[in-house]
Amino acid sequence: MIYIKTDKILIILISILSLIFFFPKKDIFKYKFYKEKTFFYKDPFYPFNFKILKNNKNIYFIILQLENWNKIYFNKIPNFFNKNNIIDEYKFRTYSFFNKKYESRIWNKKKYYGLIIGYFLMISIILKILFLYLFYFQSKIFQNNKKINFLIIHILLIFLITILTIRYHYKKLYLIPFCIFPISIRAFFNINLSLIIHLITILLLSLITPNSSEFIFLQVITGFLVILTRKNIYKITNLFFSVGKITITYIITFCSLTLIRKGSLENISLNTFYLFFFSGILTLLVHPLIFFFEKLLNITSDISLLEFSDINTPILRLLSKKAPGTLQHVLTVANIAEEAAISIGANSLLAKIGAIYHDIGKISNSIFFIENQYNNTLNPHENISPKESAKIILEHVTIGIKLAKKHHLPDLIMDFIRTHHGNRIIHFFYEKQKKIYPNLIIDEKQFQYSGPKPFSKEMAIVMICDSVEAASKSIKNPSNKDLENIVENIINNQKKENQFSNVNITFKEIEKIKKVLKKKLINIYHTTRIEYPI
Repeated sequence: MIYIKTDKILIILISILSLIFFFPKKDIFKYKFYKEKTFFYKDPFYPFNFKILKNNKNIYFIILQLENWNKIYFNKIPNFFNKNNIIDEYKFRTYSFFNKKYESRIWNKKKYYGLIIGYFLMISIILKILFLYLFYFQSKIFQNNKKINFLIIHILLIFLITILTIRYHYKKLYLIPFCIFPISIRAFFNINLSLIIHLITILLLSLITPNSSEFIFLQVITGFLVILTRKNIYKITNLFFSVGKITITYIITFCSLTLIRKGSLENISLNTFYLFFFSGILTLLVHPLIFFFEKLLNITSDISLLEFSDINTPILRLLSKKAPGTLQHVLTVANIAEEAAISIGANSLLAKIGAIYHDIGKISNSIFFIENQYNNTLNPHENISPKESAKIILEHVTIGIKLAKKHHLPDLIMDFIRTHHGNRIIHFFYEKQKKIYPNLIIDEKQFQYSGPKPFSKEMAIVMICDSVEAASKSIKNPSNKDLENIVENIINNQKKENQFSNVNITFKEIEKIKKVLKKKLINIYHTTRIEYPI
């Protein structure tokens, strides 16, 4: 526990220092000069009016300028600060005067350190809000340093882009696609976290952006509206809709703010509208950005999960060829698991994909699994001992992990292969072994899955659906009552065996899952069809 706390403190500290490093800081007098040396700077500017003693030549020069200037600002004096000029005694005294005035009136080391302290305190407060939210409401993400690093990299990347834009082309600030980042975060995590990250990022950026109040209104309103109004925003069609929504929201919000401030749109610049439009277009780069983060940090987004839903992937084609009964089983489980996940607000796509791949280990020794045994096929378990049968059944998890690695399935899917049986005992072969050898002490571990137990709601759902679907196939012509009893008995047994001890799932959510399972099984087995003449 101490290690975890120290670890998180280190991440927070590095994040704060990184942001302070990127933040623009007022310069101390940056022009270095030496007597009788060359002046190497071109056209220096000083942000204040000043008075200095001048010789006759300088006075004559100023008199000539009076004919063209209504009011003189001595922020820049032509021909006095030219690059490559030799610094004589008079210029050296003048530069020294500017140096002293600048540091005393405009900026000095004391103010510089004050700025750093201000940045540190403000960034600390804002990031504290983020980490407290993760700690209380997103505990799994908080415990995963890889995911926290992903969020911090997101924030630092948008900061770097914004700071470079402000430094070199500040008028193009609204060209930056700020909405692309919460959209990409939503593809990896959930809507609540993407909203919080967007809000935190905009608050931090408002410390350095010109007209910060306008910036906050524009980005918060547009970002929230886009994220909240499209559920599957990573789909291409929805993404194009989002481009139009971003542009329109930007324009309406900007016009509204202009009317509030000025009461008129007469002097509004069309260039700003062009920036809003191209900012929306640049949001289409979210897919390459997601792909970049997937490869960089080895995490899986919903976009990649959608690709794995294609049953024509090599591993599923092999499953279809070697274990066709298992393929039908996993597709049925996937269908049920998806509905169950929707009923409790879990990630339905993740549950579906996890269910599709959870039994790929049955490709090897497929005939030993009942769904691949047909009427004219002898049961191979009859010719071997219960202990050997249990070993073959248990190995389908290990084989599944090996196949998943061979076919480059992400860790997120492999977790379903590892956990879909938890650490349960294969009771059928265990009891059969006890009957054959009643006088021997049977080692339960030889009949027990190695686990781990499910540690997410989606994994728990797949474990439940897998057991229920398999059990329902063991009854010929089951009645509605039979199916309901199967659901109740299996889930109750899994509760007794503490298979849900690592999952943050409530009794209320389990009851909802039961309801969905009963309904789906009844629909599967008791669908009435019209008899067609043969």
